[in-house]
Amino acid sequence: MELVEMLAPAAVAEARAFVNPCVRQTAARAPVRTQQRLPGSATLQSCALPLAAATLFSASRRRKTRLAARQVSQAAPAGSAAAWRERHWFPIASTLELDPQRPTPVRLDGLDLVVWKVPGKTEEDGWQVMADACAHRLAPLSEGRIEPKTGCLQCAYHGWEFNSQGNCQRIPQVEEAAAQKMRESPCSQVPSFPTRLALKMVWVWLGEGGPKGHPLDVVQGTHLESEFEIVGTYTRDLPYGYDSLVENLIDVSHVPFAHHGLQGTRDDAAPVSMTIPEMKGSDQQGDLLNFTFWDRTMRMRREAQFFLRSPFFFFYLGEFLGDKDNEEYKQFTARRGADPDGKPRFRLNCACVPVAPGWSRLILCDASVPGTGGVRSQIPPWVIHLLSNRFLDSDLAFLHHQERKLRQGPDGCTAWNKAYYMPGEADRSISAWRQWLSKEGARCVDPKVKLPASPLSREHLLNRWEQHSASCKHCRQAMENLELAQTGLCGLFLLALGAGQLQITALCLPAELVAAAGVGGIELLKQELRLRQAMTEFSSNLPTIWAAAHQGPPSSHKLDYPRRQAECAASQSGKVIAGN
Repeated sequence: MELVEMLAPAAVAEARAFVNPCVRQTAARAPVRTQQRLPGSATLQSCALPLAAATLFSASRRRKTRLAARQVSQAAPAGSAAAWRERHWFPIASTLELDPQRPTPVRLDGLDLVVWKVPGKTEEDGWQVMADACAHRLAPLSEGRIEPKTGCLQCAYHGWEFNSQGNCQRIPQVEEAAAQKMRESPCSQVPSFPTRLALKMVWVWLGEGGPKGHPLDVVQGTHLESEFEIVGTYTRDLPYGYDSLVENLIDVSHVPFAHHGLQGTRDDAAPVSMTIPEMKGSDQQGDLLNFTFWDRTMRMRREAQFFLRSPFFFFYLGEFLGDKDNEEYKQFTARRGADPDGKPRFRLNCACVPVAPGWSRLILCDASVPGTGGVRSQIPPWVIHLLSNRFLDSDLAFLHHQERKLRQGPDGCTAWNKAYYMPGEADRSISAWRQWLSKEGARCVDPKVKLPASPLSREHLLNRWEQHSASCKHCRQAMENLELAQTGLCGLFLLALGAGQLQITALCLPAELVAAAGVGGIELLKQELRLRQAMTEFSSNLPTIWAAAHQGPPSSHKLDYPRRQAECAASQSGKVIAGN
């Protein structure tokens, strides 16, 4: 066999695997260096032309491939339905919590993204969402900085800069003439996504096609369109999936028990009445899922409606029932506040998005009539966030473990109607939600998608700092202020000790007590911003009851699924709509 027949395929394969600028020089020198004749073969000079042609052809193909537009890598499996990215805007973060002076890393539907604001631009036009990976060496751009001189996002690794469209504007390592040609390559770009501002949140379009509609379409024709405005938000990433998050938020009967002492008490538990939920596909406008229910909370009867306006946004709208002449009703109305018609109302607005398997994001939106904020508007946001942390902490642990128990069965969470036993009307909303997800083809309920391992400790499961405070400008600033105050009190304590050594004793003991109490109180507040349970050495000196109240969950017990399914099959048949 001729040597050219053996070498040409290898040359093509090698050129395709790695294209080097020296290949032309190598091909040109080949005839000069290879005049010797190999036994039983042609000279290498005779194969130089085919080898060079094959190499250059492969290099050309490789070059065209490299010039193709960059794609955003799916860092984790998506939780949304495949069609949702082409139909709906995703709420990604609250502008009331984002820091415009620094980029913020955000994972959304399995994509690693960075949110940042272009200096000098308005709220409406300034917020941008890009892939969180530099085009140079894939360093996270969220670790970089916003360069005020150029208005670009600068990578912290090598200083490459990118504008709001993701186009590279600066490569410090090369001369400007050469850098200009390099920046013309699509390979130098970072994928950027269309963004809109609505309801004090940044919304992003993840679809490959052009954006459709506007995020405000989700509140069209509702009280949030014109009568109310968003005055506050609270965002938290939660260690359970998007399907479990919404399931919990539409479970109206868990509040008296899971949130005892925070919203009512266990004594509020009473029979719940609920209409049969109405459903329609996400390709339609209006209410995708809605129902009406009657329950009791905070010792008051309540009637409310639920409206799912998109896969990622819903709200409750209700009224507390009672006799206006009743003294208890009057006291409740005075504490809670009333609308201009004198009736106390219940409103809850939520944005919920999938983050990754076993993770979701909740953005609570506080809405009110403009100019009627009252006392609540005077409370620092970080204090409200501390209270919101406590509310979500109260059922976080068992939601995390419940989700994993549901997936222990052979069919995972697709067999929810065999794993759950829900005979009452109060569970109709849960059945409807699970059926709706299945019809939509949501990937968050795919049994093939595995959940990450549970945290090793309860402290890591309830990590408020990573789940909220680190990305909230109010809570992060509060932490810095508390640390500064704590440092000052430590200095006061040392001064008091020094004064005692100098026999200046009149104010020594009071100053020491005040400083010690202040340091301890601030430490507790810092722990509230960081973790549910204190983890520093300071916490070891707290009363034993503090540690006992925050012990980890009991060891989990696997469900006996064959027996469980047999019991359910005996009492249920077909699709489950609880209460029918």
